[in-house]
Amino acid sequence: MTSNTIMTLMPVLFPIVTGFALFSRPIFEDRHVYVGVMTFATSIITFFAAFMTHEELITLWRVTENLSIAFRFDYPARAFSCLVAFIWPLVTLYAFEYLKRRPPVDRFYAFFLSTFGILIGVACAGNLLTLYLFYELMTFMTLPLVMHSQQREAIRATVSYLLYSLTGAALALGGFFFFQVYGVSMDFTPGGVLDMARITAEKSEGMILIITFLTLVGFGAKAGLVPLHAWLPTAHPVAPTPASAVLSGLITKAGVIAMFRVIYYVVGDDFLRGTWVQTAILSMALLTIFTGSMMAYVEKHLKKRIAWSSVSQVSYVVFAMMLLNTDGIKGAILQIAAHSMAKSCLFLSAGVVIYFTLEGANYHYADQLRGVGKELPITMTCFALASLSLIGLPITGGFVAKWYMASGALGLGGLGIAGVIILMISALLTAGYLLPIVTDSFFPGDDFNYSRVFKIKLSWNMKIPLLLLSAGAVLTGLLAGVLIRFVDIKIISTLL
Repeated sequence: MTSNTIMTLMPVLFPIVTGFALFSRPIFEDRHVYVGVMTFATSIITFFAAFMTHEELITLWRVTENLSIAFRFDYPARAFSCLVAFIWPLVTLYAFEYLKRRPPVDRFYAFFLSTFGILIGVACAGNLLTLYLFYELMTFMTLPLVMHSQQREAIRATVSYLLYSLTGAALALGGFFFFQVYGVSMDFTPGGVLDMARITAEKSEGMILIITFLTLVGFGAKAGLVPLHAWLPTAHPVAPTPASAVLSGLITKAGVIAMFRVIYYVVGDDFLRGTWVQTAILSMALLTIFTGSMMAYVEKHLKKRIAWSSVSQVSYVVFAMMLLNTDGIKGAILQIAAHSMAKSCLFLSAGVVIYFTLEGANYHYADQLRGVGKELPITMTCFALASLSLIGLPITGGFVAKWYMASGALGLGGLGIAGVIILMISALLTAGYLLPIVTDSFFPGDDFNYSRVFKIKLSWNMKIPLLLLSAGAVLTGLLAGVLIRFVDIKIISTLL
């Protein structure tokens, strides 16, 4: 086994093995030390693999002559893996404090650490079989995170999450069978793997378009794409805040990554450009953006509002990907980075507010947060910065991402113009459901009882993740030039 093989497999296998080792209770007395060391070690291994490995396809297990479990650290995999490796340890650090009041922690950390590796597996999957396998594993590995409290509402949300995920997976599985038959290879290849000579000879273009559409809708379930979106605003609010942060910030991106692979590495953008599939997915993404924004605007429950926001914001990525042009890809990748930072920060901030609920107050609802900024100034400042990125304030990552999306959309004619209008409406709605929380928390008004306010001392393992994630939401905009050059040279040059 070569060093390149070891470096490619370690980010996937190491956290899965060390996560399940947590079930051996007699071995580990100090769970926090063990989980912290293993999580940070995984991040270091992932960064090392992203910068040091070659784009060689590494086969872990050959199922048949044509089917294998294989991984490759190509540049899309490197970019997303590094994003995950940055955010996951921060959320883990936050969880050490948050879960003190929300046992049991052993089971949570076991599945949480293992999910880290599975998400890396989705990112660096080398073929459709590997992608599908790890996509399914992610569903079952995150079920205990959603069901952590084991209360009736959590169990109901878990069942909903499972049913929607299995429905999406079933649609994607059909695509796997057809692409195996009509593809020259199962390994991801820039430009696609379809055997166009055979498809043309058999006049199967229409059938392949239908299968592609169903596959994209299936993988879109994890991304919260309408009509398979209803699980997200149900599951995220009942899960513990650390789980909500990665579910919304990162795990929804597993669906996006799967769609990206199908569009650009299985079917090919040339086959889809100008077809009804492109029009349909773009329309569904715009419908999801508008629906999610409207539902977030009218929702009063804090975590549900942030969850509905994710329904909207993740579909920005789907819309950008389906533009099938360079600006669309740039906008999609920047939105993945900016949204992952900002949304993780929003959920963690909400968790802090709920964690320090005062007697007689109900901080679960957005319209009852007056004066919270006086008690938790750092938390609400981070919340404000993340909100500004989601809205798309200039210099933030969200602004640059939406700028490229709009630029790419204008070249599509009527649907593109409609897309830009919906993006603008969504930005206004986002401001409408996030900024009042910020203003009310810092400026509660003259009738507010200031005598009940006291500064809450935030522990460092809650404070550091909030500061770094909110800074990341801004820096993705300030450093957008560097990111765009990377996307241009390393990703777009191989795809379009």
